[in-house]
Amino acid sequence: MDAVAARTVYVISDLHLGGIYGKTAQGRGFRINTHVGELVEFIDTIASRPPCELVINGDVVDFLAERETAPPYWNPFTVDADAACAKLQAIADRDRPFFLALGRFLDQRNRLTILTGNHDIELVLPAVRRKLKAVIGVKPEHDYEFISNGEAYQAGDALIEHGNRYDPWNMVDYDGLRHISSLLSRRQPIPEKYDFEPPAGSQMVSQVINPIKEDYKFIDLLKPETDVAVPLLLTLEPGYRQILATVAKLALKAREHRLEQPALPSVGGDIHAEGDDSTMSFGSDISTYGETSAVDDEEAALDQILRDRLAGDSSAFEQALRPAGSAPEAQIGSDISTASFVDRSMGLAKLLLSRDDQDVGRRLTALLKALQALQPDRSFDLDYEAEPKYSDAARDLLKGGFHFVLFGHTHMPKKIELEPGCWYLNSGTWADVMRLPPEIITAGTADARARLDPFVLDMATGNLDKWILFRPTYIQLDLDANDRVVRAELLTYERTAAAVS
Repeated sequence: MDAVAARTVYVISDLHLGGIYGKTAQGRGFRINTHVGELVEFIDTIASRPPCELVINGDVVDFLAERETAPPYWNPFTVDADAACAKLQAIADRDRPFFLALGRFLDQRNRLTILTGNHDIELVLPAVRRKLKAVIGVKPEHDYEFISNGEAYQAGDALIEHGNRYDPWNMVDYDGLRHISSLLSRRQPIPEKYDFEPPAGSQMVSQVINPIKEDYKFIDLLKPETDVAVPLLLTLEPGYRQILATVAKLALKAREHRLEQPALPSVGGDIHAEGDDSTMSFGSDISTYGETSAVDDEEAALDQILRDRLAGDSSAFEQALRPAGSAPEAQIGSDISTASFVDRSMGLAKLLLSRDDQDVGRRLTALLKALQALQPDRSFDLDYEAEPKYSDAARDLLKGGFHFVLFGHTHMPKKIELEPGCWYLNSGTWADVMRLPPEIITAGTADARARLDPFVLDMATGNLDKWILFRPTYIQLDLDANDRVVRAELLTYERTAAAVS
């Protein structure tokens, strides 16, 4: 007979509230979360089941999606407290129903716990923490807790944390943040020696992904990021090669931040860590190169990525990307501004409009060959972790006496038994994701090409709706009177008939 639950903890993560909405119902604007209505319904539904706790396990809001009014427009970290508060207020004004729902949740004597992720690290700043409480409407009698400083959270024998600590791209310098928060709490200026270096993943989003997203909305939605997004983006705009090479160089830096053990960053690993989940993670298998110039180093890094992903046929793929009659040097340069790449490139969208079938056919043929060199994608399987660093970290954390380890960060929901009675769960995301049609990898050439051509055309023209996958997943933990988890389930929110009507 199942034990009776004394309380229930619901865990969600990676809401990514941020970015402007589109001007029309069909436009995505700059958002990856387009389902705030369902999120509000979920919160109101569980609020009626006290005693209840809601844990938002990181990336509740997305400061990286908030455009500024002056160049460079995208900031990897907003250290100015007034500016950060203004961004949070803009997010709250845009998605007011969500914050009101959190206030109602607390009013019904439930508990709300919020952890930071890697897209909302500004929340650790004292003024921004106060602003968060204000936009939620937290009152003195409310049961509310905000977890910061890289700490994990315990719910009985379950350990909950965002998971970016085990991603070299997205480890956060919490020691640096503590210095800044200490100074800001006293309204003191921040000396240059205390400058905070954001994770490389945040730098990549602000400097690379967001400018590309102005033209290609799929860039932070398509999974898996490296295997699919890099060849596809190079096919759409060969001129992006240099900007991707710059990212590859960042990947070499991120590789320096290793783990001493699966769940233990090396000394300084949380201090000078250079590293998205929902960003183009280039992995940790990039070779270390000798002394080279900056461009040579970037080019070597990108070549290595392409060799790894394209089964050694990178040169043929890259040659096929060059418009007919162009010299290789025409696509490579030292100016890394996105605008210059777009101006110099002959992107797929331009080729489609000009009906240059010869170039389009050659490049799509090369892209198909590149994608079919991949293994079938299992990253969407609920019982398989395609990134072992997360399951390895979870297994190591079980040594602390936990029976359940819960992450977010990857946007991929999981429930995997690591040892008898011991589980790794990932809460997934309430943001949109996209998946490459599996038939493109597994089908014969003719059938795969029949699926590839319309997919690439839709990516080029921004017709993404039919490819969007929305899986509003959450984890439900039932705890007994002894504060032990007696049930842990990965569930998907299903809208009720009343909510739909």
